[in-house]
Amino acid sequence: MDDPKEALKKKIVDLKAQLAGQKTAGKDLRKDLDIRRIRKALKRAQRRLALLSPLTFDQKVVRVAKMSDLIAKSLSELTQGAKKVQANPYVRSLRKKTKSLNKAKKKLDRIAKKLAARAKPAPVTPAASQLPASEGEKT
Repeated sequence: MDDPKEALKKKIVDLKAQLAGQKTAGKDLRKDLDIRRIRKALKRAQRRLALLSPLTFDQKVVRVAKMSDLIAKSLSELTQGAKKVQANPYVRSLRKKTKSLNKAKKKLDRIAKKLAARAKPAPVTPAASQLPASEGEKT
């Protein structure tokens, strides 16, 4: 039996080829039912592949940073020159996304500190500091 990851990768490539073929045929990508079915199957396959192959720690850090940059850019474009920022419903939505991304960034920072602490060996104290202080010295 094939590896599930390889089967999903093959299916994704096949579905992308089908979409490209439909696009070159000149069909409407938004309204045609066959294209919608293909796109839905493609998204499902991509989600399943993402679940089967989790991201590494470094990839997660890069992904969170990239997403927060994109959201900050769009938020600055929305709020630029606007007198009543709160009237725009997209601003609240983007601020909520920013908040959740900041939480994810803090979580990744905590994990990075733990990994760094594990990687670095505990400092060895010299034997001289363990000796009792002489009678003339006060601590």
